[in-house]
Amino acid sequence: MSVVIQSGFTGNAQPIDQPRICFDKHTATATASGTASGYNAALVTDGETWSLWRASTFTSTLTITFGSNQSTNYAALGAHNLGSGSSDVQLQTSTDGTTFVNATGISSHSPTDDSAIVWLFETASLRAIRFSFSGGFLPPTIGVAQAGEVLEMPQLSVFTGLPISESKQVRYRHQQSITGDVLGRAVEGADLRFDMTVQNLPETFRAAAGDITWKGFINHVDNTGPFFIAAKPESYPDDVAYARATERPRFNRERPNLNNSGAVTFQCMGYAAP
Repeated sequence: MSVVIQSGFTGNAQPIDQPRICFDKHTATATASGTASGYNAALVTDGETWSLWRASTFTSTLTITFGSNQSTNYAALGAHNLGSGSSDVQLQTSTDGTTFVNATGISSHSPTDDSAIVWLFETASLRAIRFSFSGGFLPPTIGVAQAGEVLEMPQLSVFTGLPISESKQVRYRHQQSITGDVLGRAVEGADLRFDMTVQNLPETFRAAAGDITWKGFINHVDNTGPFFIAAKPESYPDDVAYARATERPRFNRERPNLNNSGAVTFQCMGYAAP
């Protein structure tokens, strides 16, 4: 798990350590410099972690191109093997869909595991995002790749309870003979299970109209589902996940004050890397 922040970037509308919800994603077409037989680059845009693109070589690129220039301030990868395969990844951007440059202020990233990666940067009008992979000993495999505009929460998260980075839940089934001998065990399933609460939210946060708003997020949860979430991007960059809400998040009015009346709790089930 990792949040990669552009050098010197302190946030667009809100300070960088306040939670980021990356639910908006631009409609995009995915292409790659080389694809292994049986895989398809187009699969990375469907939001599902089981449908994968795999490169045909260790050094490769994966590009997501938008239909037109779009305001963009995040990019993300989920369900990948970059950590276990020791691959490096460089984020690149393009304003015309043809010429790509390394994203300003963002160095090559070397993931330490296979959990979600989110890049946060200054809003820019972009036509395409490219992930350039190098090194490693396994061809890059990616389940989810997306970019869009991030919802910046106007207050810090309540940072108690189970951190996202500690939230992997593994369920086992143990086999035992009728005489009590241990015969082994099987893993029935694994996922991330965590909550994140944000308090002291103003009424304007709940009421704001538009796509990249609380109402826009609720509509996404109701109709689409998955999103990337980072609890405290700068201080705790490992607390990030590709997740779904297990319950519909709701704005709870806790005090009669328009400026800090409400709180929301995100109850999440996230993708857990093997």
